[in-house]
Amino acid sequence: MSNIKTAAKDKVPFGQKMAFGSGHFVLNLLPGALGFFMFFLLTAFGMDPLYAGILGALPRLFDALSDPIMGFISDNTKSKWGRRRPYIFIGAILSGILFSMTWQMSPENSQMYNFWYFLILSILFLAGNTMYATPLVGLGYEMTSDYNERTRLMAFSNTMGQIAWMIVPWFWVIIADHKCTNLKP
Repeated sequence: MSNIKTAAKDKVPFGQKMAFGSGHFVLNLLPGALGFFMFFLLTAFGMDPLYAGILGALPRLFDALSDPIMGFISDNTKSKWGRRRPYIFIGAILSGILFSMTWQMSPENSQMYNFWYFLILSILFLAGNTMYATPLVGLGYEMTSDYNERTRLMAFSNTMGQIAWMIVPWFWVIIADHKCTNLKP
């Protein structure tokens, strides 16, 4: 660790670190849980593995293309709330609503209906998540100009994100519980 002191003006208060870190917690929790939905589609819904594979690939391809575009838009935005905050706010609301809507499928629907429903909603969710995530990460680099404080801030937020990944595997327990699905014990 460096012995170089961070100037008081460059220190990020603990409350702001917590708020920023909680954003990374959610940022890792929701997409991680979305990945576990594939198990649910294959088992409880009996979806063809080919369709489930397409559902795993196409939204991620969209996400790979949309992230740099959102970064460009956010970098070039000028507003009284800053160039990051409006997108973080709107993206958080959109991704929260769309994430919950993604789970509103019924096994009584046809396989193709569920395929298109999940494909469209997961792409829309990832669009909202991109609108939230890309500016959020950019905001972290702008919260302080001090290298050491920025490193501490990013370490804190990444730790919060990793805590989310310790929670996500428990979705397997919940989803695979035969009382919650149509699986036989």
